[in-house]
Amino acid sequence: MASIYPDSPADRPVVIVSNREPYQHFRKDDGTVGWSPTTGGVAVALDALMRERGGVWIAHGSGNADRAVVDANDRVRVPPDSPAYPLRRLWLSPEEESHYYEGFANEGLWPLCHEAHVRPVFRAVDWEHYQRVNERFAAVIEQELPDHSAPVFIQDYHLALVAPALRARCPHARTALFWHIPWPHQDRLRICPWRKELLAGLLANDLLAFQLARDRRNFIAAARDELGADVARGTVRLAGHVTTVEAVPIGIDYDRIQQIARDSALPDDMHRLAAELRIRTPVVGVGVDRLDYTKGIPERLDALDLLLSRRPDLRGRLTFVQIGVPSRSTIDSYAAVEAAIDRKVEELNRRYPQAGGPIRYRKSALKIKRLVALFRLANFCVVSSLHDGMNLVAKEFVAAREDLDGVLVLSELAGAAQELHDALAINPYDVEGFARALEHAVDMPADERQRRMRALRRVVAGRDVFRWASDILEGLDSLDPSARPPAPGRALPPRRRASAFRASPGVFEPS
Repeated sequence: MASIYPDSPADRPVVIVSNREPYQHFRKDDGTVGWSPTTGGVAVALDALMRERGGVWIAHGSGNADRAVVDANDRVRVPPDSPAYPLRRLWLSPEEESHYYEGFANEGLWPLCHEAHVRPVFRAVDWEHYQRVNERFAAVIEQELPDHSAPVFIQDYHLALVAPALRARCPHARTALFWHIPWPHQDRLRICPWRKELLAGLLANDLLAFQLARDRRNFIAAARDELGADVARGTVRLAGHVTTVEAVPIGIDYDRIQQIARDSALPDDMHRLAAELRIRTPVVGVGVDRLDYTKGIPERLDALDLLLSRRPDLRGRLTFVQIGVPSRSTIDSYAAVEAAIDRKVEELNRRYPQAGGPIRYRKSALKIKRLVALFRLANFCVVSSLHDGMNLVAKEFVAAREDLDGVLVLSELAGAAQELHDALAINPYDVEGFARALEHAVDMPADERQRRMRALRRVVAGRDVFRWASDILEGLDSLDPSARPPAPGRALPPRRRASAFRASPGVFEPS
């Protein structure tokens, strides 16, 4: 087939494949159809990439009015208010959602990859549905792929088997997959009965990217030991196919947050949010998380409890705002941690009742302007992950601090700690050390706060989410089409400027 795409790879349309869709349609109370952008920084960035390069996005249609707006080919042009590219929706049955998404992906792979002491559950029926849904995604990609030179960019642990299913249909398709969560050590990986199939499936991609060098090393070791794959110079060869394996840490939409932080309306937004949350104290801390057992929220509340017990002078002077976004609440382990957080918040507010208690707990996502306002109200932000691939909340907080103030208290078990060395590092399992770090954050002199924040902002600004996407797609474009390993010393093409992409509207949901 002759190529219909431009000669320049940077201008070539791309096929994005993800479980979550970038826009969702829903029924309003009056019966009309509304829409909303998907929460999350990655979805916002990939949407901006699609607006720039064009192509098609393939995802599960989960909105209750999604079927009402698609055409005969299950397509709808998005963004709904300014159409720029087609979204191809794939429909899942309730059984598929239960077994593929909630079962294998989130009761099996998620706890397997996160060392947060929740037992992974692997069921044969979940695995069967996972394989079937991944094959269905591959079939849709084949239908939507007009040219074999189009890069296919697959997202995350839900779709580990898409590449081999697609390669069976389109042998010359070029695919990259980004694994957003940690990759487990080989000893833990052995818990999974189908680990060999997962490894082989991921190695059907031309480029496979992880957040951290640690995850890349773990994967390569597993591929070598479990499959007998040949490893050389960052590539893995299995059954004649070569996969380049990289560590490409994800960033945030730094420029967009800067624009909000510099907006003249920000002080009014901060004032309204402070009134809404009843913040009347001189010291404010914040945490913004999904209600997930990996985020260390109970450990955070224990450290705050210890701090207030040791520092009576902070009672009535410190308010901690916890934004908790409900997540996967139908899974027992998620429901249990949400209930535990509810109890701890109630206990703390009873124990320290001055000014209504120290904790303000809100169970809903914040739109990004309100998120920036919240971050600017804070003296410190806590990210206490028990294990995390990256955690973009840490980077969002830093980007919001245009004033060079505020302290980031960051778990050394979050991927972001590998980059953000000027945060106050904590071990969330060490409640004594955690409480000391919170005390340091409260008492830190202004010159130290500014020095740390200035250094953190240089790191976050230097690697935004658009550079992340460009690095992966340009890395895929640079690979030899015959799938040979790159020659020693071969450089990737120059990176595109982040400003080449246009930001899109969105709602923030923590990673």
